[in-house]
Amino acid sequence: MLTVSYVAAAAAMIAAALHLVLRLRPFITTTTLLMGSLLLIYGPAFLSFTLSSGDYALLIHPFTGGTPPVPSIFAAMRAKGLEPDTVVTAMNFSVALMYVGIIAGIEAADRAFPARAAMLATAVANWRDQTISDDVRSHSILLSVMSLLVLLMLYFSVSENHLGTISQFFSIRHDNIARNLFRAHFGGSPNYWYRLILAAVAPMFIIWGLVAGLVSRSLPLLALTGLLFAATMLGKIESLSKAPPVFLLFQFMFAALLTFTNRVSWRVALVGSLLAVFLIYVAARTFIIFAPGQSVAAMVYSRIFEVENQTLLENFAAFPGLHPFMWGNNLRPIAMLNGVPFVPAFNIVGYIWYGSHDITSPSLFIADAWADFSYAGVIVYSIVAGAVCRTLDLAFIARGKSVIGVAVLGATLVGVLTLLTTALNIALITGGLLLAPLLAGAIMLAARGLNRASIRRAS
Repeated sequence: MLTVSYVAAAAAMIAAALHLVLRLRPFITTTTLLMGSLLLIYGPAFLSFTLSSGDYALLIHPFTGGTPPVPSIFAAMRAKGLEPDTVVTAMNFSVALMYVGIIAGIEAADRAFPARAAMLATAVANWRDQTISDDVRSHSILLSVMSLLVLLMLYFSVSENHLGTISQFFSIRHDNIARNLFRAHFGGSPNYWYRLILAAVAPMFIIWGLVAGLVSRSLPLLALTGLLFAATMLGKIESLSKAPPVFLLFQFMFAALLTFTNRVSWRVALVGSLLAVFLIYVAARTFIIFAPGQSVAAMVYSRIFEVENQTLLENFAAFPGLHPFMWGNNLRPIAMLNGVPFVPAFNIVGYIWYGSHDITSPSLFIADAWADFSYAGVIVYSIVAGAVCRTLDLAFIARGKSVIGVAVLGATLVGVLTLLTTALNIALITGGLLLAPLLAGAIMLAARGLNRASIRRAS
């Protein structure tokens, strides 16, 4: 069955790649972001990781100068009495089901709204030739919301002494273990609502304010955007992790690209890849202290392409081999209804493999689906993920290039990346995949309602 599972996984990846190129075509949408990022992290890199039994930085090992190997999860699995082939077989079939489910969700959304799907196909094909549109009626509400966000974020930054936390972190030199301990205890705000605004809400409004301000030449919007950017970047850096600031910069570069073109040409791919490598390298050098002889390239490659696959394997090895399926108790409302304590799967997995409740092991969204409902969860969650991403495209991009469309795509970029590293429900809300577009839609509806009311009063 192991061989069959590899064939199934590879076939599903090929089908997904063909669907991406031939059906979705090389245009930037939420849907293509989802499919493309999945194939990048959980495509050939996934197969390489499992076929090599987790060999550290295998694909770039000849270029890293003999970096010392990292202990493999496969040995830890055998030590706990698990058969790696059985776990890998289940994971391969689940990845195959994931790709099939996402394609099914995309196609279901298109068939549910055929007129919008036709509009979307025309809009993305003609994106580069369109002039970006902006609904100025939303500016008053946009200014109010952005002002409130700036005040809230600065309040938390001052009250929690974010500048002091950042200063103490960077005062630690030549000791990466000490930095990791400091990050674990003091990195990031303890307030959930601030973290939600920081991750899912503020980036979209920065992009929205900047693009709208430039299009309409509005100095108040541009000034407020600058303040919101400063407050947001402060919060991102205060997480003491390299990823949040880099992702924020990715969102801005992504939005800047979309104001001109949405076509993924070889030039766009090359320049984007080089910029991404540069930002990741700078962030790694800034936040991590490397030991003499330690390869930055190997560490970054492993963190992006191997750690995610390893955490996925940890989750599939934990359920049901070391812990029974949770049957919905991984979701807080269901756990409350069942009268059991809510303990997320990533906490359980972290404790199983690392012996500490302070260590979590979040992974690709199908990991939580598997922990809860086995193969049924994988296929259902995948269909939902595909359908949600496609519906967002139908709702915000089908009418062509617009300020709100660029802002929503910029927000959903991180939402899609969050899907690669955590549960579906977390990506939808905390990651902003659904929350940010809903807020954007609410503002647009409110602006139209206020405009209709003013017209009625005038008449």
